[in-house]
Amino acid sequence: MVRPVSDFPRPGVEFRHVLNISQQPGGLALCTSLLQTHFAGIWGKVDVVACCEAGGFVYASALALQVNGPLALIREAGKLPTPTVSVFKSTSHISSSTSDYLEGNRIEMERDLIAKGASVVVVDDVLATGKTLCAVLELLNKANIGAKDVSIMVVAEFPVHRGRELLSAGLAVSISRAFWILVVLRKVSRGVGL
Repeated sequence: MVRPVSDFPRPGVEFRHVLNISQQPGGLALCTSLLQTHFAGIWGKVDVVACCEAGGFVYASALALQVNGPLALIREAGKLPTPTVSVFKSTSHISSSTSDYLEGNRIEMERDLIAKGASVVVVDDVLATGKTLCAVLELLNKANIGAKDVSIMVVAEFPVHRGRELLSAGLAVSISRAFWILVVLRKVSRGVGL
C-alpha cells in the first residue's frame, strides 16, 4: 500500500510514500509492466527514457531496462560532470523541508546527453504540484532538444495539488505535445495486494 505519513516532511503535510510500492514484493515489476503496457506510443521509436532524482530513478531505470532504451538522468546541480545545462526548479510545498521551501534548487543534465529532435519519455514517481516535471520539460527545452514527442509517465497522480493544470498551462515548455499516461494507485494496489 502507499502509506500516508502524517506531518512529513513538516507539520501539516500528509506525505504519500509512493516509492514504498517498489519496496514490496513484485511492486517494482508490476509498476514497470504497467508503465510499459500503458504507453500510447511505440517503444521502438523512443530514443531515451529520462528521469529526475530521486523517485523517477527507481521506476525509469527499471522501465529503460525492460524496453532496452537508454536512460537520461537529471540530477540536482553539481552532481554531474561538465558541460551541463541547468534550470531552476521551484521546491514543492509538499516534499520540501521548511528550510528549502523558499529557496528551490537547480536541476541539470549533461549538455549533449539527448540528441536534438529525440523522442523522450519522462518518468517520475508522482505528479502532485507539477513543479518537478515543469522543470524537467523546461530543461529539455533549454538543452535545445526540440523534441517532437515528449511523453510523461507517472506512477501516481494526486489531482488535489493540480499539477496537471500547471503542466497543461505550458508555463515552462514549447514542446509540441505530451501524452499523459498515468498508472493510478488503485491499479497498483489491486495487482500485488499492497
